[in-house]
Amino acid sequence: MKKKFLLVLITITGISLLASCGGPLINAQQVIASRTDKELPREDPNSSLWDKVAEHPAKLMVQDVAEPKLAEPGVETIRVRAIHDGNWVVFRLEWEDKSRSLIPESGTGSDAAAVQFPVEPGANVPDAAMGEKGKGVRIWFWKSVWQDDIERAREGKGDRVVSLYPQGSTDHYPYQANESAREEMETRYAPARAAANPITAQSNPVQVVMAEGFGNLSPAPIQEGTGTGQWKDGRWRITIARPLNPGKGMDTLEAGMRSYVAFAVWDGAAGHTGSRKMRSGWIPLVVE
Repeated sequence: MKKKFLLVLITITGISLLASCGGPLINAQQVIASRTDKELPREDPNSSLWDKVAEHPAKLMVQDVAEPKLAEPGVETIRVRAIHDGNWVVFRLEWEDKSRSLIPESGTGSDAAAVQFPVEPGANVPDAAMGEKGKGVRIWFWKSVWQDDIERAREGKGDRVVSLYPQGSTDHYPYQANESAREEMETRYAPARAAANPITAQSNPVQVVMAEGFGNLSPAPIQEGTGTGQWKDGRWRITIARPLNPGKGMDTLEAGMRSYVAFAVWDGAAGHTGSRKMRSGWIPLVVE
């Protein structure tokens, strides 16, 4: 006998929600950040709290606006849920991916995902493709390789070079052996570190960046954000958390507010990197 599933249309505060018996509550129109008085699952994509909030199936499209464009479609849908406690908001992103990519070989990249917000949340939002001049965006960007590097360091597994080249070995950078000449030698042997490139001191799998269109991405003035990802059985579940009000130079969210949000996903195994990605347009965001 074929099983029958009941679909119920529910209206809550003027918002149409489609729920299936035994399945998640789906909101196809917007992302709703539900309010909770419990501890936020900032780094727990499997928390039971996620079962109590509505899910938005965000449709993604190929980034074909700016070079280098993505030639072949990748992940077409990510499932998004959000929770806030009045101070921070956490987004959980979930999508299908056959492999967990950590740049293990030439021609591949790192699996990654991003959550983007307009600096000005009004109706006149900037282009969803990284904003536009005079109308910026702020982006919370998670990469699986950053998370893996942090976990490797925490577990004492050593430099990533060892995993990429198992027959090789590393000892130290020259500047580490001569503290008296560190500044000069660091510039010579580690110019990115000497220039204070934030990636060289990456201690968080989530970086906060800003842009006003393609080609001018840079670190944001405030780097408050966190998250974690878990890949299992061909599926990523990740969390990206941010303060509602990060501070000067950033966008602001608050309870009762309506804004917009956009998402992007990179499939490392398919060579996605930089602007080669799948992305969404602006999606209405409701902060309960």
